[in-house]
Amino acid sequence: MAAPRIHVVMLNWNQETDTRECLESLRKCAGPAMRIVLVDNGSRDGSPDRLAPDFPEVTLLRQPRNLGFAEGNNVGIRHALADGAQLLLLLNNDTLVDPGFVAPLVEALARRPDAGIAGSKIYCYPERQTLWAAGAGIDWRRGHQFHIGAGEIDTGQYETERQVDYVSACCLLARREVFERAGLLDPRYFIYFEETAWSVRATRAGFRIVYVPSSRIWHKVSAAMKSESPNSTYYLTRNRLLFLTEQGPPERRRFYRWFYTTRPLRYALKLLLGGRAAQGRAVLQGLRDFYAGRFGERGA
Repeated sequence: MAAPRIHVVMLNWNQETDTRECLESLRKCAGPAMRIVLVDNGSRDGSPDRLAPDFPEVTLLRQPRNLGFAEGNNVGIRHALADGAQLLLLLNNDTLVDPGFVAPLVEALARRPDAGIAGSKIYCYPERQTLWAAGAGIDWRRGHQFHIGAGEIDTGQYETERQVDYVSACCLLARREVFERAGLLDPRYFIYFEETAWSVRATRAGFRIVYVPSSRIWHKVSAAMKSESPNSTYYLTRNRLLFLTEQGPPERRRFYRWFYTTRPLRYALKLLLGGRAAQGRAVLQGLRDFYAGRFGERGA
């Protein structure tokens, strides 16, 4: 039987060093051959011009502006599907991969015809043994999403392959059928919660999601969208409400809307009184835009 056609979809947005290091780590990979599709999301630092000649094996798709994580990935996914991809690997450019990371993901899907998505064990970088995610879960009672094992030192406690609620789009392998039946990432999210919403739709379309501990990568974490920045605060505030009120159990949506409005309002007041005005305003803007139905990239 012929090996499945695997296409890697990766974004670059003014991050030449990270993208270069990730592509170099992919060059060292053993196992199934991969076609790499690099979507440049409107970079202004000249990075695509310098990356293209150094990585001639990579298909570079230049976009005129930053489309966001969701729609930027969709550009690469559409290209890969049109090129006949059977398996699509979404991979953050701020990662480094173990040389043997892809084969266990492929094998997990081959062993489990009911599984449509497989995700790696993800470590923090540069800590190396600190876990960032060993799969992810959703607590629908509270409306809480979490990375399993986050911040723990890996001592072998998450070595069992198992079904999970979702895996991070930092690194996931999916069958083309998942995109054909569940659709692409929702561009309204722009960034954050897009893969969580997509995973829920995939599950409802009949696909299981598995965490594969023998596949390992390292994540530099929020290299493009700086952690705790006003932008990240804005998108997390707005998109959590969008995700929960659209994808959550219908009987819980009223609670989600109330809880994830009142709690951020209290948080915004705390930020404003504590001298963090930019973040406080970001929370308020996220709430305002959710209720106004303004999604996609953050506006003024």
